[in-house]
Amino acid sequence: MEKSRHNSFRQQRFTHFGWPLNHLPERVAAVREDKIMNMRATDTSYPIRALRYWWVSSAVAAEVKKKNTETIIADIGCSTGHSKRFIGELPDTKWIGLDWKIEEPMLKEIGYSARHECDFDQKLPLPDSSVDVVIFSHVIEHLPRPDFTINEIARILRPGGLLIAGSPVAPNFVAKWRDAHHRKNYEAGSTMVGGHINSFSSGRWKRLLTAADMGLEQIAGTFLIRWSGFYLENFSWWIRLNQLWGALFPSYGGEVYLTARKNSSG
Repeated sequence: MEKSRHNSFRQQRFTHFGWPLNHLPERVAAVREDKIMNMRATDTSYPIRALRYWWVSSAVAAEVKKKNTETIIADIGCSTGHSKRFIGELPDTKWIGLDWKIEEPMLKEIGYSARHECDFDQKLPLPDSSVDVVIFSHVIEHLPRPDFTINEIARILRPGGLLIAGSPVAPNFVAKWRDAHHRKNYEAGSTMVGGHINSFSSGRWKRLLTAADMGLEQIAGTFLIRWSGFYLENFSWWIRLNQLWGALFPSYGGEVYLTARKNSSG
C-alpha cells in the first residue's frame, strides 16, 4: 500500500513531462501580436512566461483526446480569451467565457459560444453538472472567498469533470504571512477585489480541493528562474530543468499548476 501511494504521488508530480514542448515556439509566435505576454517574453522560443498557457493547452488537449463527444469548457476569468488564443483551433469543443467584464465582440469572434459577465464571489451562472472542463488560471488569488468559488466550480462540473488551475505559489510559512498581509490590506480598503488578496501554497490548494470533493491528479510548480528574454529560454532542456525543480518542490516553483477531477459519483 505504501509503495502504491508513493507511485501515485510521483505520477501526480511528473505527468506533465509527457506533454510535448515542441509546439510551444509555434504557439508563442502565433499569439505574439495578441500581446497576451509582454513582447520581450516572446523574443525566445520557449519563454517561461508562456508555460501557464502551455499547461492549460496541454491539459485541455489531453482531456479532449480522451472523449468521443463534444467537450464543454468553462473558461473562468477568460479576459480576452488568452487561453483559447494560445490553444488555437481544437475540434469538438464548446467554449463558455466567464469574467467580471466581458469583451463581447472579441470573445464572440474568437469562438466563445456563450459569454457571461459575473462576480466569482456569487453563484456562477451555469447549471449544476453542465461542463466537462473548467479553466481557472490566475484568478483565485484575487477572490475574497476561494473556498466558495472552488465549491461553485465543483457544482458546475459534471461527475468526472476536470479542473485545470494555477496561481502564484509560495512555501506554506511565506504564504501564510502573505495571506495575513493581503487580508489586512483588503479589510482596510487599501487593496480592492482584483488585486492580490490571497496567497497560496501547494498544501492550501490540496486542502481546498479535498473539501470540495475533488481528487488531485497532478500538481507542480513551474520555474526556479524566470527572466524574460533570457537566452536559455531558446532551449527546451532549460524549460524541463525548471519544470523538474517545480515538480520536486511545488511550493518553491514561482507559480503552481494542477489538474483535479470531480468525484465521479458527485
